[in-house]
Amino acid sequence: MKLRPAYQSEAGMCYQCIQDARTYHKSLGFEQWHPDYPTEQTVHDDIAQGTGYAFVEDDTVIGYCCIIIGDEPAYLKINGSWKTDRPYVVVHRMAFSSSARGGGLSHEAFLLIKEFCLANHIDAIRVDTQDENKVMQHILNREGFEFCGMIQFDGGPKLAYEWDRQSI
Repeated sequence: MKLRPAYQSEAGMCYQCIQDARTYHKSLGFEQWHPDYPTEQTVHDDIAQGTGYAFVEDDTVIGYCCIIIGDEPAYLKINGSWKTDRPYVVVHRMAFSSSARGGGLSHEAFLLIKEFCLANHIDAIRVDTQDENKVMQHILNREGFEFCGMIQFDGGPKLAYEWDRQSI
């Protein structure tokens, strides 16, 4: 699997990954994202801003995420504390197609995101998720992220996690 900037022509495939993740989340009994966010336009906007990334295997989009280098305004206020005050990237909207789910993709995805960070001279990654998303919490813990506190994002409280290369 490779991580690369997504193309506008792939926005529909990237959005389908989000839709597949929504279906998966519902099967687990929760909604990670509300029905009107993210939309396919959100993906188009991410790609236009240079923050939309595709996970690709054999030239096929199998996953999508938004990677932002720099501050996330919602992360400025945290009930808790971040591990570091150094530059960081934010990962939002990570999703995989239903046909690709399983088989350790999340582990491989975070390895690729960590490589992306290091190539950009950034040592930290911040992510948020809902309390109900136990699968993502397990993945984040497994990948070396630490729970840092609660933030307000997208209309509600979210669990905030950070990975810091210097603490591994």
